[in-house]
Formats: sequence, C-alpha cells, structure tokens
Amino acid sequence: MVKDPPDVLDRQKCLDALAALRHAKWFQARANGLQSCVIIIRILRDLCQRVPTWSDFPSWAMELLVEKAISSATGPQSPGDALRRVFECISSGIILKGGPGLLDPCEKDPFDTLALMTDQQREDITSSAQFALRLLAFRQIHKVLGMDPLPQMNQRFNIHSNRKRRRDSDGVDGFEAEGKKDKKDYDNF
Repeated sequence: MVKDPPDVLDRQKCLDALAALRHAKWFQARANGLQSCVIIIRILRDLCQRVPTWSDFPSWAMELLVEKAISSATGPQSPGDALRRVFECISSGIILKGGPGLLDPCEKDPFDTLALMTDQQREDITSSAQFALRLLAFRQIHKVLGMDPLPQMNQRFNIHSNRKRRRDSDGVDGFEAEGKKDKKDYDNF
C-alpha cells in the first residue's frame, strides 16, 4: 500500500466536500425552482432547532423529502399546503425502517440518507409529524411554527364567537332558510 505524503488532503474530507457540491448542484437544479420548497425547508430547519425530537433529522434527507413531496403535487402549492403535504408524507411512515427510505440521487450506489438514524428516532419523528398534522387540521399552525397566534380579524370566521346561528320559526338553521336574513346579518362583511 502506498502511503500518501503528509501534505496531501484527507481523502474522506475531499469525498465529503465533493458530495456537498453534488448536493448543492442537485438542489439548484431541482428544488430551487419549486414554489414554496425553500420556505418549507427553512420551517423544518427551525423545527429541527426548536424541537429536540427533530434535531436528529439529517439536513440532506429533509431537503430530499421536501423536494419529493412538493414536486409530486399536481400543481403549485401555497406554503401552508406544501407544509401539510410534507407532514403527510412523514406521517405515512416514509422514514420508518422497512419503508421506501430516501435514496441519495447524487450517489452512484444506492445510499439511504436516513441510514444514521435509529429506529426510535424515526418513530419519534413520524409520531411528531402526525401530531403536527393534527395541529394543522385544527388551525393550530402557530404551535407548529413556535409563534403566538395571529389575532382574529374577521368575526365571521371566528370559531370562538359566542354568537349563535339564527333559526327561523320552524327550527331550521340559517343555511337551510335562505332569503330570511335581515339587514343585521350583513353588518359583519
């Protein structure tokens, strides 16, 4: 075996740097053009910093997952819909052991980008994504984003409003009794 001279760079560090360059080129070619992709990656990186469960999720695997989830949609999605779609993918078990995994498209040989994660870490992230999806479904996105809730601007859509729906004399609620609204019902528009 030939020994490298001391002034030669470490082989593994060079290979890691080349892989990082391939990842950057792939990202520019595939993910950068997708609407909402960069926003969702930023949100997930913030989640990885704030929530200990998510801290073990590899950054490259996250970028691959977000790109696959958003690019497989039928059309452009808003950031909210894209975030929901990513959580749906994770919630379905895509990162669990025995699942399809996330193969690195930049490597010649098949390499699972989640190989360094333990089974428990995979299950914890899947469970956390399911919980986040529940929060999104119940309009609690501020909890997922780690921010205060936005003030409710329109009282018509306020679910905490104490105002009841009007009923007519037959006991039919407002949606079924069209044409029986008076001027007071239109004040909130």
